[in-house]
This record gives sequence, C-alpha cells and structure tokens, in this order.
Amino acid sequence: VAEWIVADHTPPPFADSDAAATRLADACARYLRGNLDAFTRLPEGERMGEGTRFQCRVWGACRTIPAGETRTYGWIARELRLGNAHCRAVGNALRVNPIPILVPCHRVVSAAGLGGYAGQTSGAMTDIKCRLLAFEAAVRGGA
Repeated sequence: VAEWIVADHTPPPFADSDAAATRLADACARYLRGNLDAFTRLPEGERMGEGTRFQCRVWGACRTIPAGETRTYGWIARELRLGNAHCRAVGNALRVNPIPILVPCHRVVSAAGLGGYAGQTSGAMTDIKCRLLAFEAAVRGGA
C-alpha cells in the first residue's frame, strides 16, 4: 500500500483462488480512490490479522478512529481502561500491526506531535503517515 501511495503503482495481481487477497487488494484500491470506508466490509479475520489478545484489543480500538481524524496513544489506553501508563504498550502493539492501512494506526499520534509509524519516528514511514492523514483529511473535507 505504501508503494501505491508513494509511487502511484497499481495493486499486484492475485490468483483467483486467493479470494481474501483479492478482496483486500480491491478494498485498498477503493480506499485510495477516496472510499475511506472500504475496509469496513471485510470479514473480521481479514481486517485484524493474528496477534496477542492485547494487540487485538489495541487494533480494535484503533479501528474505531474515523477516517480523517486522529487520536493519541493515551486515548487508546483510556478506551481500553488501561490508563496513560500503558501508552508505550499501545505504541508497541501498533508497531507490529500486520496490516497498517486496515488497522489505521496512521491515525494514532503522540500527545506531543506526530509520533511514529511502523516503528520509525522519522523518514519514509512517517512521510507515508503524513500522506495518509493528509489524503483522508482532503477526502473528508471534500465530502
């Protein structure tokens, strides 16, 4: 997905027998064409991937953040009734998010600024985070 955004590539082809990959690629294409709700129609297993119970709880809370909006790591911790002391654990769970655009961790920011993305706090990944946030804001602003 990052490649599609940065280099404007088209999704790779998938075998017809790989229905889950085909649905995911289709949802990504719809999202990038401006349908910010494209992922809500995917079955839960295809949205969340595998993770620990804690990680899945964090990813689920992250999925409740509306497109074009942001929340903090502390907000997720409070939503899960963990308290602010668990902000780092929330960040660690988001860092290992197996499907970042489906579980929109780009919408989670630090209380002090942008925060990280995919384990990086600067560089290409944070540029992608900024692009995703700007894209969603522009689509929502035009809606």
